[in-house]
Amino acid sequence: MGKKKSRFTRYFGYLLLAGAVLLLFGLDVGPLMLSGLFVFCFVWLLFAAPTSCGAEIRTGENCRNNSYGLLGGCSIRQHKWQRVRALTRFDTARNACRGWFTGPQQQVATCSMFIAAFGAFAALFK
Repeated sequence: MGKKKSRFTRYFGYLLLAGAVLLLFGLDVGPLMLSGLFVFCFVWLLFAAPTSCGAEIRTGENCRNNSYGLLGGCSIRQHKWQRVRALTRFDTARNACRGWFTGPQQQVATCSMFIAAFGAFAALFK
């Protein structure tokens, strides 16, 4: 069994995002450095933020197993591919983003992802 990660290492991306927002409105930092910080937070939210899986299971509900990132699936191999495959097909946005607003962890991660995306553009035009 692996060593348990501390809360700081699991949630450091949220602290980094809060720092980036403060830098956006506070100190005078270069736009490329600031947008790079927002892009790093965006990628962290997609692939490393602690969330639950959210992939559709056979009963039509969403999977509640723990996973990493909004695009990552749980330990079930099919769920990992189901999440990524939904983005590569020309399905509806609802199918591609299934499970992003199903629980509190996903809601915080999804809203933070939108903040990071808009922050990256705002930093470029600052």
